[in-house]
Amino acid sequence: MPPDTIPFLEWFVRSSWGLGFAALWGALWGSFANVCVHRLPRGLSVVRPASHCPSCQAAIAWYDNLPMLSFLLLRGRCRVCRVAISWQYPLVELLATVLTALAFGRLVLHGSGELPLQLARFVVYGHFQLVLLTLAAIDVEHMLLPDRVTMPGIAVFFLLGRLLGDVTLVESLVGMTAGYGVIWLIAELYYRLTGREGLGLGDGKLLALIGVLLGWQALPWSLLTGSVLGSVLAVPWLLVRQRRGATETMRHVAIPFGPFLAIGAVVYLLLLFGRSLDEIVSHLPML
Repeated sequence: MPPDTIPFLEWFVRSSWGLGFAALWGALWGSFANVCVHRLPRGLSVVRPASHCPSCQAAIAWYDNLPMLSFLLLRGRCRVCRVAISWQYPLVELLATVLTALAFGRLVLHGSGELPLQLARFVVYGHFQLVLLTLAAIDVEHMLLPDRVTMPGIAVFFLLGRLLGDVTLVESLVGMTAGYGVIWLIAELYYRLTGREGLGLGDGKLLALIGVLLGWQALPWSLLTGSVLGSVLAVPWLLVRQRRGATETMRHVAIPFGPFLAIGAVVYLLLLFGRSLDEIVSHLPML
């Protein structure tokens, strides 16, 4: 690599161009996340066939597959059959863009260590957020956290975590074991007390995925955030489902817990992970 290349890369990464590139990277992966959200619960390949309209099966041209922009240009409808495109698609792409940009700012622009390590962290934790976003979207739509994502994810992020070394091997293994074990214990106790299924074990695998990369320290925050958000949003969720014809009562309403666990993990990653108490306080807004 020519000597002048390194200063240029350093300047590019630290500039607004670097942040813009990260946001674009997130938007592109958000488009792929939509493919996963639609196909994985149906047991379909995420690679073949190429992107097509779920309604008329017409192939989607590249210029109709630009994240968020194509949705606006097409006014939310398929170019061929004019069937409405779900708002889920631009929303997932927007969330992926924002999350990736936030991860870049946290881990690169305001991160610690040398630039190569910062970029490695951005790649690993940025894609970790995208996996959480994909799982959350699937859980909202299908009340399912597929093993095809969580189980390979646990293995892959365990290995990547060992390469980064931000959490120790013990913290990672305890996080994975305790993450699954806590959900299993809660689900078992709930079933024995009520005779009904409560939390699914998919939530346990999701929490194990969180713990294996971020360590056991992320589990209390994720569980607390998930529980609070789940309680607050239970009534709006019930009202939405009743408008769609569901007949559940508040006592029996089924709420996807995965998105709330994912939100807790993302907040922990962006605000607390790898920071001392003094650093956390210094980043709080002045009252």
